[in-house]
Amino acid sequence: MRDEVKLCDGVVTLAPLHPAGPGAGPRPEAPLPHDLHERWHEELPRRWRAHGPARAFGIRAGRPVGTVALRPAPAGFAAGDVDLVYVLHPEARGRGLATRAVLLACAYAGAEGARRAVILTPAGRPAAAAVAHRAGFARRGQISHADGTLSDWHVRALGRT
Repeated sequence: MRDEVKLCDGVVTLAPLHPAGPGAGPRPEAPLPHDLHERWHEELPRRWRAHGPARAFGIRAGRPVGTVALRPAPAGFAAGDVDLVYVLHPEARGRGLATRAVLLACAYAGAEGARRAVILTPAGRPAAAAVAHRAGFARRGQISHADGTLSDWHVRALGRT
């Protein structure tokens, strides 16, 4: 994927997050609120390292409001599928920013040759599923994880632009 890219729809801008070093996972270019910082540096890089390289972006809407990342989809999904993960600061929720960021990330992934985007949302979290639905994803079912948790999975075909 291209090293330097900036995506913008006039309201939301996605700017690349740069790795801190080999194996360290992506790190934010600007400070994030504490809860996002903790989630970013602990949970997400561990998942991404387990499934391959990620492309991560900071979400800005005048100021940093979250992150969105793409990585090869985990085992069980088709070749050319990309897993899309996003986190938005609670104060930025409810304004359509996550949906805008997901749409920008999908456009980027499609231009890079991805065939489909996949979003996994925690089962029973309608707000997370609503973002996927507003961004044109269709719910395809549930996945049971080794730890017993359930995720709904949503898929969207990506056109190459």
